[in-house]
Amino acid sequence: MSSAATPRTRVRRALASGGACVLLACAGLLTPAAPPAAAATAAATGGSGANLPYAEVQAENSATNGTVIGPSYTQGQLADEASYRKAVTLSGSGKYVTFTTPVATNSLDLRYSISDTSDGSVRTVPLSLSVGGVQQPDLTLTNAYSWYYGALLPFTNTPGAHPHHFYDEAHRLLPQTYPAGTTFTLQVPSGGAATTIDFADFENVGPALGQPSGSVSVTSKGADATGAADSTAAFNAAIAAAGSGGTVWIPPGTFKVPGHIIVNNVTVAGAGMWYSTVTGAAPGFYGNAAPAPSTHVHLQDFAIFGDVQERDDSAQVNGIGGALSDSTVSRLWIEHMKVGAWVDGPFDNLTFSGMRIRDTTADGVNFHGGITNSKVTGSDIRNTGDDGIAAWAHSPLGADVNDTFSNNTVQLQMLANGIAIYGGHDNTVSGNLVQDSGITQGGGIHVSQRYSSTPVGTTTITGNTLIRDGDLDPNWGFGVGALWFDGSEGAIIGPINVTDALIEQSPYEAIQWVEGTISNVNLSNVTIAGTGTFALQEQTPGSATFTGVTATGVNGPAPVYSCEGSSFTVVEGIGNSGISGTYCGAYPAPVYPPYPA
Repeated sequence: MSSAATPRTRVRRALASGGACVLLACAGLLTPAAPPAAAATAAATGGSGANLPYAEVQAENSATNGTVIGPSYTQGQLADEASYRKAVTLSGSGKYVTFTTPVATNSLDLRYSISDTSDGSVRTVPLSLSVGGVQQPDLTLTNAYSWYYGALLPFTNTPGAHPHHFYDEAHRLLPQTYPAGTTFTLQVPSGGAATTIDFADFENVGPALGQPSGSVSVTSKGADATGAADSTAAFNAAIAAAGSGGTVWIPPGTFKVPGHIIVNNVTVAGAGMWYSTVTGAAPGFYGNAAPAPSTHVHLQDFAIFGDVQERDDSAQVNGIGGALSDSTVSRLWIEHMKVGAWVDGPFDNLTFSGMRIRDTTADGVNFHGGITNSKVTGSDIRNTGDDGIAAWAHSPLGADVNDTFSNNTVQLQMLANGIAIYGGHDNTVSGNLVQDSGITQGGGIHVSQRYSSTPVGTTTITGNTLIRDGDLDPNWGFGVGALWFDGSEGAIIGPINVTDALIEQSPYEAIQWVEGTISNVNLSNVTIAGTGTFALQEQTPGSATFTGVTATGVNGPAPVYSCEGSSFTVVEGIGNSGISGTYCGAYPAPVYPPYPA
């Protein structure tokens, strides 16, 4: 809705017994009478996300002779796509950053960016590594999986306007374990190239897992553990030999599989995500197509590292695909694919757990249509080119029903949202940490009726933490909320029940209603701490109930933006504070984080 919308009367009714009704004229900033005293409610605790096995150390908090960049919330700048919106640029030879690991570690994972070439061609550059003062082999950095261009899909690899998706990651399993306090120095060597470092992850990786009893090893069927020869035929032979309900073993090594492996009623197990790697142009494990999905598939403890360098939405170049009913996907590391896992319904009962999905050109996980009783839980998803985790109840395939996204850590989505629910009903988003998400055209958690989805029914959003989520939408000309609702393709009647939400350091508004009509959104025990503009941005007709909603550190001209008047009805419960006062007018320039504690 345009900021030039005609001001109307906005109605706010008191839910608490004996509460007075307060009318706010929406013609510029008003300071209304204080609402009736209400009983205190507990501050939201939010969610802590996945239980991650590594410690993350930020470059800007480490010893360096480089240049700290950021914080930035301007699209197209390196700092805007960095965690905490800060990083360190090592501009030339001799520039370094030294991390001190806070935990014992035998591995390093580094998030970095190097510049693109003038024509978008692939290049590699070295980065010197020393551990505890002892020189190690250089890391090899590349621009192959970063630097996309264009404001709208499809993005291109050809340098031009609107550059984005600047970062990639390099990782190494080290030959020994180093104690906490050990220094890791990354330095641009003589003849090296300028490098921007975001952070390093330190993990003490356990030993490789052993071969399951009775399993069929892919090497027994001729698979090449060096990655030189194509092992597709060997994988298929091992699956056939394992038989219905059998187990296939991927031992430590690197195995070249350029395309899909079809799986049904089989377990495929590796020695661990740091040890057993399936690689190639676009390796993927796919179930049969619905409506006859594969069943009883269990994929676990290996990595899928692809070589997807573009976003082509017509290409099936995803780590996990097809339809998988009564199945599990556990502890897989998926990187450099279009989508980590894109599964097409209808089917029932699929669980992803302990996933590590990074550096994709599109989504992390997408439940596409008619997927029921399924989960993504305890997973780590970052630097995706589209939604981190999405349930897309695409109407030709049917509603997504009773799906759960729980206890995940979702970070750094270059486009769209950390977690999105597009239609469907009886779905739950709980216990997640969504951080630095929605770099453009998105936010942290999103519920909508868009993209030909089925209607939005009961949706539960509980116990989540959202930090620095949302940014300017260049098409709308205003910000996207950390938590936002959109009814552009149909009236949303919900109910959408939001409880125990902690929303911090939002660059624009914390919570937003936009497009269409959105009713029956119930906010309970929601703590908003720091916003660049408003606590609440109401841009649609509809209704909401607020109980225990508190806002501090709001930097807009009033806590609430609304030009909807009586067409958006708010029912006030007890325990609200910091959300009185409404503004209708031109969108203000945001005051970006960090905000005072």
